[in-house]
Amino acid sequence: MNPAPRLTWRVHLARRRPRQAVAAVVFIIGTSVLAAYAFGSPFYGVLAAILLTASVGDYLFPLTFALSESGVEARGLIHRRRMSWNQVRRVVRDDLGVKLSPLPRPSRLDAFRGIYLWFDGNADDVMAAIDHHVGREAAGGDDLTPG
Repeated sequence: MNPAPRLTWRVHLARRRPRQAVAAVVFIIGTSVLAAYAFGSPFYGVLAAILLTASVGDYLFPLTFALSESGVEARGLIHRRRMSWNQVRRVVRDDLGVKLSPLPRPSRLDAFRGIYLWFDGNADDVMAAIDHHVGREAAGGDDLTPG
């Protein structure tokens, strides 16, 4: 089987919905000012700003995705998630992207395990690359159930 080329793309979710991005930034600033005032220290305002920004960082800042022979990688401002192809047990596609899960069946842990890849007008390319790698691993005996 021919090796699939490396596929890399970038998604900036805040650009897709700029009003919500502005609302999120206004909320972060307002809450941070309120925390600083309520606790009487700018430290708590800065802490609130850092925590709130980190919690919505995947929305506010660009995400970079890469599919290669070794696996899949998702990078954000403060995180990097990697998953090898042999860890993928389930593929669940929706209109906005695809979830690669190490869990063979749906579970409450789905939100905390695996990697969600957002599409950026490249759904066919992404799914073809996933099918290439998941199909190859399935031939090796893994119990994969594309969804």
